[in-house]
Amino acid sequence: MPELTIGLTAAHRGESGQSLPIHPQHLASLSAEIRSRLFFETGYGTPFGLTDDDLARVSGGVCTRRLIFSECDVVLLVKPVLEDFMDLTEGQILWGFPHVEQAGEPPRATVDRRHAVIAREPSMDGSGHVPCAPPIGEQLEEMAAYGSVTHALARAGRTGRWGPPAHAVVLGDGPAGDGAVAALQAQDITDLTLVTKRFPAALGARLDGVRTVQLVVDDAGECHAVSPSGHLALHDLLAQHEIIVNCLGQDADVPPTLSPRDQAATLRPGTLVVDASQGQGAEFGRARPGTSAQPSRHVADGVQYYAADDHPSSWWHSATWMLSRAILPHLGTVASGQARWLGRGGDTGTGL
Repeated sequence: MPELTIGLTAAHRGESGQSLPIHPQHLASLSAEIRSRLFFETGYGTPFGLTDDDLARVSGGVCTRRLIFSECDVVLLVKPVLEDFMDLTEGQILWGFPHVEQAGEPPRATVDRRHAVIAREPSMDGSGHVPCAPPIGEQLEEMAAYGSVTHALARAGRTGRWGPPAHAVVLGDGPAGDGAVAALQAQDITDLTLVTKRFPAALGARLDGVRTVQLVVDDAGECHAVSPSGHLALHDLLAQHEIIVNCLGQDADVPPTLSPRDQAATLRPGTLVVDASQGQGAEFGRARPGTSAQPSRHVADGVQYYAADDHPSSWWHSATWMLSRAILPHLGTVASGQARWLGRGGDTGTGL
């Protein structure tokens, strides 16, 4: 297989998602040979203040989306949807975050038309276990939670710098929990409680100034918050806070009794509930993922619920930078073709 060309699209077909795979400022770190194999869709540089001519001078060229899908060997697309798979030509390669496992199986077109998929996301190995997620996944998860909390606070018209004191509780640690805590602290909301399934001491010093309690599930499936000062039913703990952020993921080993529908009335009127759990089936209480345009809705007794997909795109410029840093080291390998993939190629040409 000869060296391959890589096409980069300028937009996503989904309702949300502006993050792009390569930040134009990173192109200078690539060798001229690698840059010559990159082809950008018309308008790709516009959000970064670059014209098509600017981008063409430092790459293989600028062309239409149709030409990218018909002529390039590899299509680099962050968040493909089914229509993108249908547009691929036979044998073409899609590179991005297709989330094929969450969908249950790759789109049928991928099999029927002999497409290859390079997925920049964790996947099951042969033993049924999920290998360690790549760092970019953790960074995007943290950024998504940060974006969700920041956007939710803005929609609710709240900040800790001005207005009444706010008490916030974050359910779940890890990257999403870190992002949620950072977003709350950035808004001067410092009265924070973190609920973790782990022993609080295992979190170390990274959450100094944040109260931590442990989530424990009893034999009846009820959730409790346990701390050195005692334990409290989780719904009673939540009722003490005006802001509740759920960062427990889809695969969290927590039963649906986390926040039963009939307990929503125990929350204070005006409570803001933010679901940053990033997954269908992980919704908190009455949560149902919304859209970026309409992420919020009110539930029982004036409690405001917030959820939306793809909030790394709230920070699309920063997300593009992070994605680009993760993708750049692999551009040379992918462009070098099958010989390089099998370990017989030369330098990747990234200059990193």
